[in-house]
Amino acid sequence: MSEQEGTWSAVVLKTASCAVGDEMVVLPDDVQPGDIIECHGVKQRVTYEYGTYALERL
Repeated sequence: MSEQEGTWSAVVLKTASCAVGDEMVVLPDDVQPGDIIECHGVKQRVTYEYGTYALERL
């Protein structure tokens, strides 16, 4: 959330749990299922099921 000139606004972040470490990863705004990202030095595929993003280790 942020405040600008007395007006509060919220931004929705796309997040997923890292398949290797125990942390949440903030995904890019333009991420799509099937995209490959790197976290903890390991390539992981972005998936989207049941309304949520996840990462699976390749």
